[in-house]
Amino acid sequence: MSNLQLFIRHPDEIPLDLEVVERPLAPDATAMPLGLVCRSLAQLECGQQVSISAHGMIYCPNITGRIDWCHPGRGGYELGILFANGEHAMRMRMFEQVCHIRRYRLRMREEQGRLLSEDEAALEWIAKYAALFPANDL
Repeated sequence: MSNLQLFIRHPDEIPLDLEVVERPLAPDATAMPLGLVCRSLAQLECGQQVSISAHGMIYCPNITGRIDWCHPGRGGYELGILFANGEHAMRMRMFEQVCHIRRYRLRMREEQGRLLSEDEAALEWIAKYAALFPANDL
């Protein structure tokens, strides 16, 4: 892992489905500067390729990554996932923004009793947090 590597932490409230895939993607010549950190009930081996999706998500692009590290954690394992190319790293970043907006919408309902539409939640989240969301030159 490079010192310049940034990771986006996936919200625990939105479970991910990680499926090991046999055929890895051909990597770009340069390592992607943006990865994903998420929790898993299953221990996965470093180097395994995984397809990433989430139940109940309207927007769920085809994203494939490689397990960079796997550490025991609360109730399972914490994984670091890297991406073979910029296309999959950008898909992951966009997907994670949707997940964080969904999490924001749930938090506003639980903490403030505010019932926001998906569009209202997206507009608020973008105004408050989009500039802080990691891109790392993607």
